[in-house]
Amino acid sequence: MAQVIIMANKYGKRPSEMLGIDNDYLAYCFDEAALFLEAQATDDKGQVNWNRIRWKDEGKKESNKGLIEFIQKHNSKHR
Repeated sequence: MAQVIIMANKYGKRPSEMLGIDNDYLAYCFDEAALFLEAQATDDKGQVNWNRIRWKDEGKKESNKGLIEFIQKHNSKHR
């Protein structure tokens, strides 16, 4: 997502334009999400640091364990 935002800024386009999203509402939602992420990545001095919004792995070796168990439980092949 950060790459799309950076490219959109570079070329003076909306992020949704960079991806060719032609549905007006979907494009608006995507651009709104991109704007939110860019705002979250921007510090109080106006500098953008994309590391500010990276996924934080709290050092748990099994951080995806719950998701994997949910998928297995709800997958029709495992019933």
